[in-house]
Formats: sequence, C-alpha cells, structure tokens
Amino acid sequence: MPSGRLKKEIRLKGIPASPGIAIGPGYVLSGDSIKVDATPIAPDQVETEIELLLQSIEKSKADLVELRKRAEQSLGEQNAQIFDTHHLMLDDDLIVQETIQRIRENLETADHAYFQVIGHYETSLSHTDSEYLRGRSSDLVDIKRRVIRHIQGKMPSALSKLAEPVIVVAQELTPSDTVTFKRETILASATELGGRTSHAAIMSRALKVPAIVGLGSGLQSIRPGDLLVVDGNEGWLIVNPEPQTVAQYRKQLGKFSAYTQKLAQIRDLPARTRDGKDIELSGNIEFPEEAVSIGEEGAYGVGLYRTEYLFLTRDELPTEEEQYHEYARIISILGDQPLIIRTLDVGGDKLPASIHIAPEENPFLGVRGLRLYQPNTQIFKNQLRAILRAAVNGQVRLLIPMVTTVSEIRFCKQILREVMDELRTSRIPFQENLSIGATIEVPSAAITADIIAQECDFLSIGTNDLIQYSLAVDRGNEHVAYLYQAFNPAVLRLIRDIIAKGHQQGVWVGMCGEMASDPLATMVLIGLGLDEFSVSPISLPLIKEIIRRVDYKECENLAEHVMKCRTVPEVEDYLRNILRKKFKDLLYCQIITKPDPG
Repeated sequence: MPSGRLKKEIRLKGIPASPGIAIGPGYVLSGDSIKVDATPIAPDQVETEIELLLQSIEKSKADLVELRKRAEQSLGEQNAQIFDTHHLMLDDDLIVQETIQRIRENLETADHAYFQVIGHYETSLSHTDSEYLRGRSSDLVDIKRRVIRHIQGKMPSALSKLAEPVIVVAQELTPSDTVTFKRETILASATELGGRTSHAAIMSRALKVPAIVGLGSGLQSIRPGDLLVVDGNEGWLIVNPEPQTVAQYRKQLGKFSAYTQKLAQIRDLPARTRDGKDIELSGNIEFPEEAVSIGEEGAYGVGLYRTEYLFLTRDELPTEEEQYHEYARIISILGDQPLIIRTLDVGGDKLPASIHIAPEENPFLGVRGLRLYQPNTQIFKNQLRAILRAAVNGQVRLLIPMVTTVSEIRFCKQILREVMDELRTSRIPFQENLSIGATIEVPSAAITADIIAQECDFLSIGTNDLIQYSLAVDRGNEHVAYLYQAFNPAVLRLIRDIIAKGHQQGVWVGMCGEMASDPLATMVLIGLGLDEFSVSPISLPLIKEIIRRVDYKECENLAEHVMKCRTVPEVEDYLRNILRKKFKDLLYCQIITKPDPG
C-alpha cells in the first residue's frame, strides 16, 4: 500500500489540460533536467566546441525524424507535424550564429553558450501575456535539452520503459516526453508549468491521457510512490487522498468512462434536435494542430480561428506567404467543412512586438481589433490577400472583430474590394464570393445589429467581451469578477435581440464566446434561435449530446421563461433544475450540478 495513505490529504489546483480522471502512484520525473557549468575554454578549443555544437544539432535532427515517425503512428500526421516545428527551430540560423558568437567571444563551452542563447528566447516567451506564446516556450525547452544532451553525451530518462502504471509528475513536459507515453503505463500527468495550448498538452489530449498543468511549486513536496488523484476535468491534483476521496473519484471515473463511451457514439451524427432542428456545431481553434482534435470530437468545421498567434510569436510581421500557408494547411485538414477566419484581433492584453501600439491608459477601450486596421492598412491587406488566396480550396468565411459601427464594416469591405481588384489585376487566383461577418461584442453593435446585418452575410456573438462591456466589468479584475455574469438578464436580452435582428435581415447568427461552450446555456440559446455554436474542443461532445436530446419547441418555452427572470440566481437555479431532471446520466458534470463559486 503506498505510504501516502499515512499522510495528510493535500489538494492542488491547476489548469485542466486534458480531460479524464486517474488514480495511481506518482512518478517524479526529476532526472530529466540538464546541468550546464560555466567553465571557460582555451582559445585553441573554440573550433572544437563549434564543431561539437553543429554535430549535436545534426544528431538532434536525426532524433526528430524518429520521433516524428512515432508520433505519426500513434497520433496521426497532423500531430506529428509538431516535430516539423522543432526541426525549423534547430535550423534557425540566428540561434546558431548567436551561439557560435558566444563561443568565440566569451570562450564558452558549446553547451553553456547554447543554454544561454535558447534561455533568452525561452524567458521572453514564458513571461508574455499570450497563453499561446507561453505554450511555445516548452518547445524551446525541448530542443535545448536535446541539443545539450548530445553535446554532453548523455541520454534522457526513458518514460517509454516504465513497467508499472504511474502518474508522471514533472516541472514541465515537452512534446518529446509526451510522444513516448504509453496509455498502459502513463495514467496521467501533472506539471508545475505549462498551459492548455502547449504542444505537450495538445498531444496529451490526442492520446486521451488526463493532464493538469500550471500547478506551481506545490508539486515539489510529492515523493515517488505517493498516491495521487488527477482530475483533468476540473484541474485538481489530490496528493495522499483519504480513502473516502479515492472512493468518490473511483465512482466518478466509472461515470466518466461510461460518459465518454456514450458520447463517442454520436461523434459522426448531426447536431440536430429530436424534432428536426439543425444546429451548426463547430469548434474554436488558435492554431492549425487543433483543427484535427475538433474533428475527432465531432465538430462541423471551425467557427472561430484566431489568427493572432501568427503576429504574437515573432518580432517581425508575418509575410503574406507565411500566412497563406498556415491558412491553406487548416483548409486541407477540414476539406469541405467551413472555416471562419477572424482577422487580426490584437490590442488590450495582446500586444505584438511587430506592431507599434502607443501606451494607453485604458487599452480595452482603445486601439483594439479592426481599429488597428486604418492606421495599418497594409497589414490588413496582406492578411486579406493570404485569406482570399487560400480560400480557393475551401469553404472560408471572414470574421471582422470589434465592430462598433456600420462605417467600420464598410471600411473593411472597401479594403477587401481593393485587395480583390489587385489580385484580379495580377491574375492571382482567389475566392471571389467570400462570406463576411461581424463580431457582435460591444453594446453599440448589439443595439444596431439589424443595421450591421444589412452589410454582412452573418453575425457572430462574442460573449466574452459582450458581457464585459455590457456590465462594465473587467473580467480580469478579481475584485469585481463576481459581477461578470453570463446569465445576467441584461446580457440575455442583448443576445435575444441580436439573434432576432440578424434573422430579420435574413442572416444567420452564431456564437463564438465561452457562453456557447456552457452546457447550462445550451437550451436557452437554442430557444432564442441561435443558428451556430462555436465551442471549445473539450465541450463539443457534451454540447452535441444536449442538442440531440432536446426538442426545439421545449427550448423555446424554456427561453421564454428565462427571459422573465429578474436575477442571475433565478436564471441559474431554474436551468440547473431542468438539467438535473433531463440529464441524470450527465450529473458528474459539475457545471450542471453545482453553482459557480460566488
């Protein structure tokens, strides 16, 4: 019996990165770190160290070829392309030349020089506000470890050789670590660092291995063999759980297994209510690799592709060709399924180094979204050119962010016409009939949604900002976070009116904000007439299950009742009671059975 039974139960909260529940002994991955000493070298050793560096980079490239083959076999071609990214990093001439310069000028060993150069870029990425960029820092850690191990002649610990089932505990896992996971021996993982958008997290989801990231320094108290519970649905890691806790989670594990098996059966079925109302159920993605995972979860295309990462991951602007290839890559994955590409949406908390945005006292009310396009028209044009060219081979729709007035959407359409004329003059093939939509995420756009709809082919409700701006609540401010309420009657009335106004003008209305992923909201939104839900990949199966088990008419009646409620608790209590009665088999979902804290 693990010694953990004699210790006090400890609960650590992290970020759920891959769903599922696991119970088992901990395996502390502490021997995978690298040590580099700042030992000076003699001038006559410089060329030897440079040659050692270059040889180690080539050996690392050979490793990646083998890892890519393994990933392709276990995860599929698209996930295997993660290692193509690593190959490009190894080929980065700037990094290689900086390392060589340090060896020559500072008389440093190859491993120390490479450690310092990569560490500089790694630190920059890990401290950014962008979750996507923080996720890329683990890729740099991966190649740094690999090259330095070859320089030092050392081998990494082999997770693939574990004989007994364990839960891996580490400071951070890299894609090279994760691709060696065997489902029979790796029950789950828990890491101090990392984010949901890291490549290691994406691969964990593809392997269906529960994972929690961002647990912080609390992991350092875990000892090998300690009994652990990983709750990848809610983000809890429980160390040395009490017997009743283990019993509780074993029961949840059984329910979760039955639940996932049940939902897997409807993956390829349409999102259609029992009385025949079709709903377009698509997924939100931030980068190409996720297009595979949403298809595996039963989505019909992509309802929101955030393109910011192309601009936030570098110091210089992405070229038209680079953007074109990224968009074309996603289109090739989706085939004839729709792809809604949101044009560049930066500002506020997303500040790219490649675009100058002057400091603002209140950036969330400043230069955000399309407000950036007029002073930077060429940036906007380059993106439109890339989208139009890539759209030739797919069903692409264009979504404009942060629309507040009709004049803004007309400006964007005018630029789009100019770009089309330029492509036509240059005889470059492009999509002539590109659907264009407006994101409705501020009160002015919600109130004038009927006028904006006259200029568009569709509307997409961005609830994250719509709630924030409508209720005057900074969702990142912990002091007023309790006022950030999706089920506030004011928000619900705005959503109702946006849908109605869109339909009056003959355009369909979708939702790409987090509210679309909330199962508590599904029946309400159906009843209000929402045509399209674009949800997070993890929420897809559950939202589809709810859609398929309700009648459109009962949803209309439910929505009519909700619109008469005066307070948030009234709305939420009513919806929870309905869901408890109607979806007893889904009661493990805490969002259905428990009110949110506060």
